[in-house]
Amino acid sequence: MILLEAHALACRFGAKEAVQDLNLTLSEGELVGLIGPDGAGKTTTFRMLAGLQRPGAGELKRHLGREGISYVPQSFSLAPDLTVVENLQFQAGLYGLKDMAARIDRLLESVDLAAFRDRLSGALSGGMKQKLSLCSALLTEPRLLLLDEPTTGVDPVSRREFWELLHTVHDRGVAILFSTPYMDEAEYAHRMLLMHEGRVLLEGDLPSFRRQLPGLVFRLTSSRRREAQKAVAALDPLDLFAEGEIIRARFPEQDPAPLTAQLAAIPGVEQVRLAEANLEDVFLHALTGAGGGHD
Repeated sequence: MILLEAHALACRFGAKEAVQDLNLTLSEGELVGLIGPDGAGKTTTFRMLAGLQRPGAGELKRHLGREGISYVPQSFSLAPDLTVVENLQFQAGLYGLKDMAARIDRLLESVDLAAFRDRLSGALSGGMKQKLSLCSALLTEPRLLLLDEPTTGVDPVSRREFWELLHTVHDRGVAILFSTPYMDEAEYAHRMLLMHEGRVLLEGDLPSFRRQLPGLVFRLTSSRRREAQKAVAALDPLDLFAEGEIIRARFPEQDPAPLTAQLAAIPGVEQVRLAEANLEDVFLHALTGAGGGHD
């Protein structure tokens, strides 16, 4: 069953087109990722889908009513001077929900916050704040959960715990649309939309993205990265991405052995290996096609 449909949605702030020609369908039980750098238009998209921002153009159809959608924004939005349980009681009151004590207790137990029910929300760690925000979003038993970068700034252990919770929520039939700057998290999605400068560049899953990305991907390690990167660029790769001591380069299909030897002979290169294309490679390729640039 389709829960939400967006057709040619657009939103402009002054001269800036935050979102352009967005088409999106969300169905029951889906887990969908909206992937892109800061400024890609992800938050504006979430706000339009949640009914907090009026689209400048296009059509948005919700087949579940606004009460069927819960939205967790990127920044912690609950009251820091209320305790954990007071925040949930207050949110329940705003929605007109009654006799919620037992449900609040179950939610706190499910996210391991029961022992912190009387702690001020402002004194919680980043991971605990996100768990509390998730509890608040689940109070209304939504059918669609919108999560805008829910684990940004959260430590790796808390990130993993939070995703275990999200998988549990999804297994109960709740559809989830999330955004994330972390490529490992993006791969949890059954379907991804790669977004840049307000436009969706690609839509699909990782296997389908890989099928659209022919060639050989090499991963190089070099302590003299910038020097090595220039030498790799001279070999005319299709795509080139570098960060820290890692260089990833994609070349046309060919016998890999001679090219591996060429790359290994570059001064400063300590390791070369043939790698499977990952989401960063796909995104880099999409950006190149859209005229984006990379270091």
